[in-house]
Amino acid sequence: MMRKIILLFFLSEIIVSSGKAQHAPFENWGVGLNAGLYGAGVQGATSLSPHFKWRAGFDYFTYRHSDAIEFEVIAAHNGHEADAQAELRDTEITFPNFKTFVDYYPAQNAIFCLTGGFYAGTNRASTKGLIKNYRELTAALGEKPELHYEDIVITPDDDGSFDGKLHMGNTLKPYFGIGLGRTIPQNRVGFKFELGIVFQGKYALSSHNLNEAGHNWLNKMTEELDLPVSEKALNWWPMLNFSLTYRIR
Repeated sequence: MMRKIILLFFLSEIIVSSGKAQHAPFENWGVGLNAGLYGAGVQGATSLSPHFKWRAGFDYFTYRHSDAIEFEVIAAHNGHEADAQAELRDTEITFPNFKTFVDYYPAQNAIFCLTGGFYAGTNRASTKGLIKNYRELTAALGEKPELHYEDIVITPDDDGSFDGKLHMGNTLKPYFGIGLGRTIPQNRVGFKFELGIVFQGKYALSSHNLNEAGHNWLNKMTEELDLPVSEKALNWWPMLNFSLTYRIR
């Protein structure tokens, strides 16, 4: 019922405003650049009514760490254990997201707005690992020794390598926020600042080298580090965004 009321309110606002020549839908346009916690991007915007603006664009962020990160693990097989050295390399984080938002301005010439919309993209992180001297460990402990960390068991490939991919939430992610500034500036150039939150959804770790317990790594990490957050709380991603827009007409 509430969704129908909100939808009817939006439609009535657009229809009423479209009856006025000076506020016809798609009358004003703007293009711009933005930077935020999902990376840098481009976007276009247009007016739907005096109170509603629509914008869409694409944001992208990537980070790559090629240097090796070394750590110690325990290799075990048939009750026998040995210390081993492992390393992670080629760690990469990628956030590619399309976006579409509607900005609502309570007052026609106000600079404060409420925003709702969606991000669409697969946020992910990946890494590759290697157990040093894995063949020597295999000869000493037996065929395919496993690596143990708490309840997590990693079974490397024959050459001692392993990998993992972290899928950071859903492909379609709702966004809610507030903003200061105009989506389409009154002058040629305008600035806007946004603060909001994205519901990303549940994180999922995938790897053919992990046992079942390894896929529940997020809960184990928050419990071990005694973090004051739960897995559900980590599903929400804070968002800060700054945009620079050029008014076309």
